Amino acid sequence: MKQLFILASLLVIASISICCKTKKNTTTSTTSSVPATTEIAAALEDEKTIQYRVIISFISKGAGIDLKLSSAITAYVSAHPKKPTSKIVSWGREGETDHCFLLKELTKTEQVDFIAGVKRIIGTSDMVLLTENSKCNHQGR
Repeated sequence: MKQLFILASLLVIASISICCKTKKNTTTSTTSSVPATTEIAAALEDEKTIQYRVIISFISKGAGIDLKLSSAITAYVSAHPKKPTSKIVSWGREGETDHCFLLKELTKTEQVDFIAGVKRIIGTSDMVLLTENSKCNHQGR
């Protein structure tokens, strides 16, 4: 009986070691994935150096962002005749987001008017921060 137990234990250990061996050369790299990786790295590097014309940051002080201001600014952007596009970065746990605008669709005077309109909507609120000519610093979640 003791010999049967030892033999069974050895078989289990041998089968586990055979089944669970890692195969070292199973992945092969192709030349098509190398340019893709390089392109992604270049795009990420470009993203770090882009200067956005205006960044609207919705912040929270423990109770979430100001949803009324958020919807008012979204409505303002949607109603704009040239529909400026933005990169939206969600970075917080309570809805904190950055709306990063390049404003390349607008002329210089239209950019100034657009930013003035956003400032009018924000007013004296301390829940929305406006940054001009800067990088979109927050990392997305």
